[in-house]
Amino acid sequence: MDAPMQPLVDRRPSASMMKWGPIAANRRVPEVPTARQVSFGGQPGTGGFVSSRSEPISLATLDKDCFIIPVHSLDRFLPAGIPLPTPETADQSQVGPLSVLEVSDPKICILAHLMSPLEPIDPLLESPLAHPLMKQRAVASELLNEVQQGNNAVGGMLLANMERSSAEFPFIAYYVINTTQTDPAMFYTGVRGASLSKFEPKNTRYTAAHTLDLYSEVASICRPPLALAPNEIGSVKKGQTPSTGYIISVYKVYEGDDGERFERNWLYWTGARMIYRYLPKTAGLRRITLHKSVSSRGDKMYLLLCECADLLKDLSAAALLIPALRARLCGYTGLYRPIQTF
Repeated sequence: MDAPMQPLVDRRPSASMMKWGPIAANRRVPEVPTARQVSFGGQPGTGGFVSSRSEPISLATLDKDCFIIPVHSLDRFLPAGIPLPTPETADQSQVGPLSVLEVSDPKICILAHLMSPLEPIDPLLESPLAHPLMKQRAVASELLNEVQQGNNAVGGMLLANMERSSAEFPFIAYYVINTTQTDPAMFYTGVRGASLSKFEPKNTRYTAAHTLDLYSEVASICRPPLALAPNEIGSVKKGQTPSTGYIISVYKVYEGDDGERFERNWLYWTGARMIYRYLPKTAGLRRITLHKSVSSRGDKMYLLLCECADLLKDLSAAALLIPALRARLCGYTGLYRPIQTF
């Protein structure tokens, strides 16, 4: 990236946070009263480490871009070339550019519902006045309302693709679950059942593919401010503005191909590095988050979500970047805007 990133933030009880370059974004991480800050010294890859000090640190005071990586994912998603923390040393002469900060685990899980376009059961009888896209939007909105009323998700949004003519997924529903309050497996079962009922072909006269998966947030690049109130962790609506937009990429990897070397290079194959480096500042980048499906068996899904506070003010900025992302012939990438949130 243009400026070498400096901190990485860790969100798990024994995690670490390292500051990166000069960016700034909002991240849903609870404020911690105390933390341990450390520095990495030596040349890149040498793993030099020195403890700097112990003092109260607030995430709200951070003014640099940060990596947020769960401690149990550090060995797989800490980008290649950045050394893992090593035992502390008393040698204060080894002062490096990276800092580590412990923050508490927000204990959230993500459910993403990808919807393919509606197709008529009997194309010959399809009316030329029919609007399947509007029908799909209405049903998807009803489903989101139903999930919201169930009070099992702490946040959610319905995203609409802004390139409707070529969208593989015209709509994506995104739910945030607090795992201390809701069992993710039961939530998944409930949403899947409700989806099958809402989009029943006998009632809608249309068919569509629905891909539902539970994901964990395995890595994020965020811009300050990073603090939200504990009761707002997971809230989608709190961090949005009228001009908020998203660049979303979807990837599928065959079972067994999600190796450590593959995942440590996620900045490249997901396009996150390209977005971070070339997305114009006018887009208002806030965070780039990589999600990985949590299923222990079967093919693995990855979801890269890039949130921009001012994307809708100037779509041309992102429109120039999207073809470059698609030219890699890796996964699916689209521009989305939130049409309903809670």
